[in-house]
Amino acid sequence: MRLGCCLNTLAKTETRVGDENAALFHELGYDYIELPLAQIMDLSEEDFSRMCGSIRTLGIPVEACNNFFPASIRLTGENANLHGTLEYVRRATDRAAKMGVKVIVLGSSDAKNIPEGFPYVRAKEQLISLLHGIQDIVAPLDITVTLEPINSKESNFILSAGEGLAVMEEAGYANVRLLVDFYHMRMENEGLEVLGRAGKNLRHVHIAAKTNRAFPRQGDGEDYAAFFAALKAAGYDARVSVEGYSRNVSEDGRAAAEALRPLMG
Repeated sequence: MRLGCCLNTLAKTETRVGDENAALFHELGYDYIELPLAQIMDLSEEDFSRMCGSIRTLGIPVEACNNFFPASIRLTGENANLHGTLEYVRRATDRAAKMGVKVIVLGSSDAKNIPEGFPYVRAKEQLISLLHGIQDIVAPLDITVTLEPINSKESNFILSAGEGLAVMEEAGYANVRLLVDFYHMRMENEGLEVLGRAGKNLRHVHIAAKTNRAFPRQGDGEDYAAFFAALKAAGYDARVSVEGYSRNVSEDGRAAAEALRPLMG
């Protein structure tokens, strides 16, 4: 497995991308970084090129992006605009491809959440139609989009890995697969057996402790060993991104690597 970190949760600059921490995670020996696509889309072409050049000089790859859609784009409900959304997808995935991204995470709860009173069945139909268009765009780029289940305190649509797997299977598109997030699974008290059901459909992983969504560390009360054992039993051997909050990024980044690396081999 490969260890990475989502930098947007650590961002301190106005852009909210978090790329100012790329050098640190390169120094800490992380294999890759994960950047927020919606925030990257807010960068000017000049700033985007400058950021890519700086990261390329460091030598740490951007292999994944989270935050696919901004809250201003509605994916479900009466105001959803499939044509306009797919235009955004084309521009966003073009930037992702320029960075060398292989996985884009579709969590985006503010964009995806079902408006009050809008039928779940219709919302699911809207999402599957969107996924069809996304499939056509990302397949030639060799990018996989992963559905991210988000806990019920933050979302009302695709709350569990089981629900995400069901939507993914109903869509049936080769470049649309599943992500599991240890933190969200813990928030929903979802059992690890779902990892076995997901099997080869599992293409990306996020991880943080349940308490305060903190960086994992040894002795924090979480059973990371069981989680990684279940991932291995499911045949998973790809990327694991730490996605947490930190008051001391250097210390927490080092502690997370020390806690997780021995479990990933």
